Amino acid sequence: MTIELSVILATDRFDTIRDVVRHLNAQTARERLELVVVTPSAFEVEETGFGGVRVVESDAEAIDVASLRAAGVNAASAPAVLLAETHSFPAPDSLERLIERHRDSWVAVGQAICNGNPETMRSWTNLFLDYGPWTDPSAGGEMRELPTHNSSFKRAELLACGEQLPELLRYSAGITAVLRARGGRLYLEPRARTFHVNVSRATSWVVERSAAGRAYAASRAEGWPAWRRAVYACGSPLIPLVRGRRVLRDIRRTGRSAELLPGILPALAAGLALSALGELAGYALGPGGASRLIGEMELRRMPHVRRGDL
Repeated sequence: MTIELSVILATDRFDTIRDVVRHLNAQTARERLELVVVTPSAFEVEETGFGGVRVVESDAEAIDVASLRAAGVNAASAPAVLLAETHSFPAPDSLERLIERHRDSWVAVGQAICNGNPETMRSWTNLFLDYGPWTDPSAGGEMRELPTHNSSFKRAELLACGEQLPELLRYSAGITAVLRARGGRLYLEPRARTFHVNVSRATSWVVERSAAGRAYAASRAEGWPAWRRAVYACGSPLIPLVRGRRVLRDIRRTGRSAELLPGILPALAAGLALSALGELAGYALGPGGASRLIGEMELRRMPHVRRGDL
């Protein structure tokens, strides 16, 4: 059977991806999938029913998820690649839906993002702050932007980015801007759904929200002159107002107002404030250790989930 989608997983060891591999093994399109595991230290993947399995040993740092994923794109063999996560579990028919949509001309196809641990408002806050426009339920259709995490791309389009690919994969705005500039079109497939586990442990959540803001701002401002960094740093207090309105709009769009409002507002306000403080630090001082912290939480999510959430 022809392999039509390569699933790229960046990890440090097999135990980290054991649960997501189990969900991938339950896919209706399993035999058309290639599992590409990218790791700083090679290991043997336990028996699977995929159409193919590759373990790629990369010299990138273990927590540099974007570089590991770029190595996976280069090693993959399918015409489309899914940038999967260690803590996001697709519904059994989700990847079949992605494959079907990639038979059309879309350069990127995203999944609707469901909450994999919906017990706390911290989890819901993270879901809407990180995935608001793509949160399930969604009408789907053509999109201006898709998240880098949990979306699939025509492999040839990513390879055309050359040495820039690792940096472009760090944030969705980077890679999607390049794809659009080439005339590419992006699609959100609402029938493809993945259950994303969010940071919900209180102390981890505080660290993650501020570190994410700092890492994003530092990456965005790389190469900027000092005056421009200063302008954006001074404007960071406005971030909660702008992003807060977007989150409330997305909550209404998904029909979750009765479920989440007003209970989510304290966590949302705190999350927005932490993100804004992080961005202030990122514009003014650079990334510091934020990228390392985010990388560790990205690979090894479960220690940062509140006990009893799963």
